[in-house]
Parts: sequence; structure tokens; C-alpha cells
Amino acid sequence: MKNTNLHSIYKNLLSDHKLELKKSKRSARVISIIRLIVFVVGVILIYLFSNAGLAGYLTFTIVLAVVVFLVLVKIHSKVLYKQKIQKAFIKINEDELTALSGDFSHFENGKGFVDSKHPYSFDIDIFSEGSLFQFLNRTSTFIGKIKLVDRLRFPFLEKEKIVAYQQAISELIRMLDWRQKFQTIGISHKEKESDKERILQWIGRPTLFQNHLFLLLVIIVPLLSLTMVVLFSIDLINEKQLLFYFLVPLGISGSYSVKINRKHNEVSRTSAMLGKYGKLLNEIESNDFESSVLTGFKESLKENDSSAASEIKKLSKILGALDSRLNIVAWFFLNGVFLWDILQMVRLERWQLKHQNKLESWFDIIAETEALISLANFAYNNPEATFPEIGNGDYVLKAKSLGHPLILKEARVDNSAEISSKGFTIITGANMAGKSTWLRTIGVNLILGMVGAPVCGLGVKIKPIQLYTSIRTDDSLQKNESYFYSELKRLKVIIDELKKGTKLFIILDEILRGTNSKDKHAGSEALLKQLIELDTTGIIATHDVSLGILEKSFPQHIKNRCFEVDINGNELSFDYKLRDGVSKNMNATILMREMGITV
Repeated sequence: MKNTNLHSIYKNLLSDHKLELKKSKRSARVISIIRLIVFVVGVILIYLFSNAGLAGYLTFTIVLAVVVFLVLVKIHSKVLYKQKIQKAFIKINEDELTALSGDFSHFENGKGFVDSKHPYSFDIDIFSEGSLFQFLNRTSTFIGKIKLVDRLRFPFLEKEKIVAYQQAISELIRMLDWRQKFQTIGISHKEKESDKERILQWIGRPTLFQNHLFLLLVIIVPLLSLTMVVLFSIDLINEKQLLFYFLVPLGISGSYSVKINRKHNEVSRTSAMLGKYGKLLNEIESNDFESSVLTGFKESLKENDSSAASEIKKLSKILGALDSRLNIVAWFFLNGVFLWDILQMVRLERWQLKHQNKLESWFDIIAETEALISLANFAYNNPEATFPEIGNGDYVLKAKSLGHPLILKEARVDNSAEISSKGFTIITGANMAGKSTWLRTIGVNLILGMVGAPVCGLGVKIKPIQLYTSIRTDDSLQKNESYFYSELKRLKVIIDELKKGTKLFIILDEILRGTNSKDKHAGSEALLKQLIELDTTGIIATHDVSLGILEKSFPQHIKNRCFEVDINGNELSFDYKLRDGVSKNMNATILMREMGITV
């Protein structure tokens, strides 16, 4: 699928949803007018029948007007929700059109997840502005965002898991309409980051309202209330007696208000989020999937006589009913008649006991699905990307061509790659020749491959392995640490992991750059020899061309490759093509002269 076809698809979807939004707005206006007419006609008829003393007609008119008005309110709310969904569809397709032009700055960048101590995410720009996360992220729930973050921080290392996720992503690529519908439901209600944790904390708490007394009260009180109203209507009791009765359930509810308030505060105003989650689960339950991962999700959501979606919907309704107590007028009426607070707490805790071991796994299925949708969207928008072969050979990564997915195709130069599972590739080259970009290209594609996504390359084979990098080391004023010492600490972490027996793929850029050239060469050579002895593999970029001599001493463990720069007088040109051998041309003095520095 060409980029022009993608533009056409998203533009057509955008036009369709804008048209649907216009229709929906027109429907909302019509319903509002009808609702106004019903109200005005109802008031007029009530006035006429009241003056005429026609009690039967008056009662019938009041009941009919209220019923019709409430039905119209419900219809209107559904139309407004449809408008919200159409607006979400419009935003999604506008965002995708912008992303196709190379601008994905409008997506959340994951800046809060930057961690310089992580094995690789800081060095290869997994998070922050212009990051891989920002490029991939299409999640619309907080739990989905966290799942995508964790997937990129902790990719799979098992071949079977990666292949299963490749199949799930392949299936979702073909399901554009379903993916976008899932996204729109997620966008329809903006949840708070704390909502999920509040719900999970609540579900683990002990119950307070499940003894027989409460179960009996919530049945008896509404029946007694109905009985008292009937007795009052046939003049068997007076107003004072009726009022006295209603004070009893109010007193019961009031005596437990502290405990109920504490419980309610844990889950208050989460019903909208749960309603959204219920709709998301319903989308998974109602779809026929083929891949083992997605069918597994669907099977996990089945209940004996129900489903996760319907149970979450019930919980949402219970919490919505409990939130009614926040209105003081409603509190007096509902508790006086139905013992409302205790009734809802009984229902809530009954739900809690039945589903407390399942709720978190249901949330996790939503999160996993969202992460998969993000990766499938990447694959859909980049049809030239291919799924790598996941193997167990004597390599870490092989590719006929490989490029960085965040660089537009027309500006990108791809290179072949063949990285053995033993030894190191030393990359030499001039400044700005492409060394650091190549290191990040290797790292990013390796991570993409290990999360089950396609990679930016052809003929790619990957062997899953833990990645460790040292590319971008910062000094720390707060800890009084120099750049050099920070880098040594990073290298020590890597060596310690290797000594534990952990299999690592290591990417290093210009190691020991914080010291003088003599120490840097001696230290780099010693480090390489130690890493070889520790039976690991990796790739090192350096300006120190003399390190290339090590290939003669370790022909089975070191391979030289380089990026060259063409120098014509003071003119520099880069082709960003990776070659065998050691770089022969350097350009520092020419670049300094271009900056006006006398050399």
C-alpha cells in the first residue's frame, strides 16, 4: 500500500465522519425542538385539565408528558454520545494524516518515562519528544499507555511469545475500522490516572455490609415504604406517622454514613471510566478473531452465565447509583424510601466478592489490546515494514537492508546488517557520517522485533536477547559525578550483568570519551578484550580508527565496518552507506573552519 493510498483512505474516512457528525447535530436539534413542544403542550394541557377539574385526564397527561420527556432525554443523550464518537473519529483521522507527513508531535511523547538508568531506553530515544513511543502511541486509556510503555521497556525474549504477537498484529492490520472504533471509545471519556488504582485498591478491601441483617433490611425497608404510602393514600395513617416512619431508615443510613463515605470515596466518580471499559471489553467479546493471542483474550472474558463486559457494566451502574447520594435532596428521598446507601453497598460488595480475582486481568486485556492496536497502526501506516524472522542461530540480527523507522523513507539511507552472536562489530567514521544513527537504528529495530512488531527493513532475522547500551551518558552536578565517572558506572553495570551469566547484546558509542586520547585508546582496547572474554556480542562506534587493528588479533570476534565522508577541498559530502573496513577520512578540522574556528 503506497503512502498516497493511505492519504486517500484517511481522507475518505475523515469526510465520512464529518458528514455523520452533521447528520447527528441535525438530529439533536430536531429532538430538542420536539422536547420543547412536548413540554409546552404538556404544561398547557395540565393547566386546562386542572382548571376543568378533570382529575383522570390530568393524571394521565402528567404521566404521559413525563414519560415522553424522559424518553426524549434518553434519545438525546444517545445522539450526543454519537456526536462525541464522531468527533473522536475525526480527530483520529486528522492525526493520522498529520503523522503521514512526518509530524507526530501531537501524540503523547512519554516524557515522564525517561529513565537514564534503564538498560537502553534513554540511549535510543524510546521516550520523550521525537521518540519511538511518540511515533507508535495510539493508546486512548491510561492502562493502555502504561502497557505500551512496559512493552517497549521489557520486550519479549521468548520466540513463541514474539511469533504469537506477530500473528495478532498481522490480524489487526486488516481491521482498520475496528481499531479506530476501539480508539474512539477510549477517547470518549478522559479518565484520571488514579481511577484504575482506586478501583483495584477498593476491590481488595474487606466487606462490611454482607451480613444477614443488611441483606434483610434492604428487602424489608422498600416493601415497608410502599406499604406506608398505600396506608397513607387510603387515610389509615396521617402525615406525622408517615414522616416518622421515613425518619427510621434515614437514621439507619445516617448511622453508617462514616463507613459508607469511606468506601464511597475510594470509588466515587469512576462509573464513567468503568462504563467505557465495559464498552471496550464488549468490542473484544463480540469480534471473531483468528490469532491465538486475541482469541485467548476473548475466551478469558467469558463468565459462566455472563461476560466481563456485562459485569463491568453492572459495576458501572452500581457506582452510578451510589453517586446519586452526592445530591443532598436525592440522599434524603432515596434513603428514606429505599435505604439507598446500604442497598447500593450490599450490591457493590456482592459484586466485589464475585469478581475480585478477575477485575485486574480484565483491565490487562484492555491494556494489551490497546498496545497491539498501536503496533498494528504502525504496521498499517508503514506497509514497507516487514515482520522479522525470529530464530536461534549464530546471529543477533541480520538484514538485507535496515533503516530507522522515524526517518522518512525519502530521507533515509538503509544499510545491510549482519551481527554475530559472538564478538563485536567496530564502526568507525567521521563526525556526522551516520555512526550514532546506525547504532540507534539497530537498537530500535531490535526492540520493535522483540515486541512482535514489523521492522524497518528487508530480509530481517532477529535472535531475542537482552539489550544494553551506553550511548548518551550524562554528568551529574547533584551527585558531583563527572561524565567519565558516570560512563564507568554504566559500563560496570553491563559487566556485572555479564558476570552473572546474562546474555546481552551491547551497543556502545565513543566509549571513554571523557578522558585523554591515550587513556581512551588503552581503556577501550582493554574493555573490548574483557567483553570478548565474557563471551558477549555487540557493536561499538568510535572515532579511534586504531581500534580497528584488533580485528587482526581477534579475527573470529571483531569485524570492522565504517561510514566514509567524501572531502573535496573544504566541501564535505556524506552518503551514509556502511562499508567494510576502517574509515580513512576524518572531518573535524574542516567542520571547525566552517564554524569560523582557526585551525
